Amino acid sequence: MLFCHLSNSRNSQFHNLSAKDPETLGGIEYRSLKLLLKIVVGYFFGLHLFGAICLVGWILHADPKYRGYLAECGQGNVWWGFYCAQTMIDNLGFTLTPDSMISFQDATFPMILMSFLAFAGNTCYPCLLRLIIWVSYKVCPAKSSLKDPLHFLLDHPRRCYTLLFPSRPTWILFGILFLMNSIDVILIVVLDLNNPAVNNLAPGPRLLAAIFQAASSRHTGTSTFNLADVSPAVQFSLVVMMYIAIFPIAISIRASNVYEERTLGVYTTDGNIDEHNGRSYIVNHIQNQLTFDLWYIFLGSFCICVAEAGKIADTSIPAFSVFSVLFEVVSAYGNVGLSLGYPTVSTSLSGKFTVFSKLVVCVMMIRGRHRGLPYKLDRAIVLPGERLEEDHPYRDKIQTKFD
Repeated sequence: MLFCHLSNSRNSQFHNLSAKDPETLGGIEYRSLKLLLKIVVGYFFGLHLFGAICLVGWILHADPKYRGYLAECGQGNVWWGFYCAQTMIDNLGFTLTPDSMISFQDATFPMILMSFLAFAGNTCYPCLLRLIIWVSYKVCPAKSSLKDPLHFLLDHPRRCYTLLFPSRPTWILFGILFLMNSIDVILIVVLDLNNPAVNNLAPGPRLLAAIFQAASSRHTGTSTFNLADVSPAVQFSLVVMMYIAIFPIAISIRASNVYEERTLGVYTTDGNIDEHNGRSYIVNHIQNQLTFDLWYIFLGSFCICVAEAGKIADTSIPAFSVFSVLFEVVSAYGNVGLSLGYPTVSTSLSGKFTVFSKLVVCVMMIRGRHRGLPYKLDRAIVLPGERLEEDHPYRDKIQTKFD
């Protein structure tokens, strides 16, 4: 009786459904979405709990000098552990200590753990999410009711979630992230070999601190070094890395947004892109993103330079320069939070800006937060009744399905 309504109208309506009826009607995709929701929620809260427990356990048994420093700052040990875990996972950039994480730069365990939390909470999230689903599928018994939903999530990831990609794009994403962070670490270590701000650490802790800083340059905005004292080349590399931080995931989202081997994502600057030529397809997306973003950064930097012209021209204030303004704008646009700072205050350089400049920085943060999103349509978020491009070869077929 439940399915007899299917023949009565195109848009069937079902009433008084039991708890199991939606799964029967929705089929494998509905069950996969329910399972994915549980995995994502478990990932989010589990990662926070894992990070907090590890950091609290470490600080309670760490060298007394770390607990003494927290006491000087008026912070509790347990609260510090919970707060730092959250700021790394959620990419907040806030710390309870005035020097960010510089006082913990020689602490091995926090450097490793917090670097992992930064990656797991941001750019490596798609990779770890697919890894969890793949491992669950492998260990799941053959006759388990979870086997088919897990298999569906692996075979059709972009039908269900914007940040779940097929195997090949996931591996490419991981490779790009590994390469970018490796370059960042090498630059920090090599270019500051003779810099007291960096080489005060032994080689092992210095490498871990560099890995932490590389992760923070695209995610959390925390620091293990005073960025105003590192090599100018490292500062420039951080600007580049902050700017391109969103590119790997944004390109993966666009390149994997497919239906019947044709992309469904509609982007205003796509033009006639050959989707079957992988290299050309990715290069075109990168070019579009570069030309789309740079105008905002240049305009924001120009407005701040006009408002802060007097301070920039004053040679007695070395903290103010065109480059430091550009660094601040790119950090805001990339939603990173790093800053070259100002010598007499514990805030970022933005704290010394005029009201107008601070508003420009706020606009940069808001605009940068929304870059990389689909402009019109994405396979995982399309709703019934939403229309595709009129010239799409599968428009009629998909529209009939949605209607």
